[in-house]
Amino acid sequence: MIHALITLVWCAGCVLAGAPWPFYFWVPAFYIGREIAQSEYRYIQAHGGKRANCPWWCGFVPSAWTLKSLLDWALPLAVSLAALGAKFVWL
Repeated sequence: MIHALITLVWCAGCVLAGAPWPFYFWVPAFYIGREIAQSEYRYIQAHGGKRANCPWWCGFVPSAWTLKSLLDWALPLAVSLAALGAKFVWL
């Protein structure tokens, strides 16, 4: 949940500063990349613990994802989309 709050603060700053739409997605992009890296580490641990056994696509294997890791990037993305939608509707 803290990721969504950080994203909300970032998006509020973007709205107040009048930032263009790509700025709203910097924080969610960071969290998406971070969660992909963490799922790679979970995959490595589950398959021998060696980086050499890890294919390039291992961060995208559904079995390496948990509900928490999915929410850690989905909630910030939802907050950014909502903030961007609110900007276009109300401002």
